[in-house]
Amino acid sequence: MSDLTRLLNDSKAHSDDELFAGLYAELRRIAQNRMRAEQPGRTLGATALVHEAWLRLQQEKATAEPWRDRKEFYAAAAEAMRRVLVDRARRRLAAKRGQGEAAQPIEEALPLPAPVPDERLVAVHEVLDQLEAEDAMKARIIKLRFFAGMTNEEIAALLEVSEVTVRRHWAVAKVWLYEALNAPA
Repeated sequence: MSDLTRLLNDSKAHSDDELFAGLYAELRRIAQNRMRAEQPGRTLGATALVHEAWLRLQQEKATAEPWRDRKEFYAAAAEAMRRVLVDRARRRLAAKRGQGEAAQPIEEALPLPAPVPDERLVAVHEVLDQLEAEDAMKARIIKLRFFAGMTNEEIAALLEVSEVTVRRHWAVAKVWLYEALNAPA
């Protein structure tokens, strides 16, 4: 049994601060992997992502069942990081769209900007809910790859399946995701 699993299993015997200290290195590694995919110059760094995700995990922990194992913890951490990033992307998009500004006639508006990665992040978030209803495994793999930056090997170990299975699901999930994101509105 790994130290992480032991720490999660004994989480009732530890304070939240002790649990966070024990999990911090792994959470930071996940966040760093995820932040590599972000555009440079963003104000949110890996450390801030870890802290915001941890706060969300603690809020959810107060109302939800405790994590039983590493798999549940990683899934919850990836989901928390996903929600933090999506919320920040939505706030940036709202600011770009003039959040609270008076409407301007279209004739006076500047040319529309090209789509930005924040829009893609929000789009991925929205279609993931559809995929989750159809195939939870594929949705989980996308979340762990896209939002947690995990490799096929790490995902396979976490989900307790073979790496070949993860690759097979990832190949189908990528096609599904591409089609869902590029379908006419």
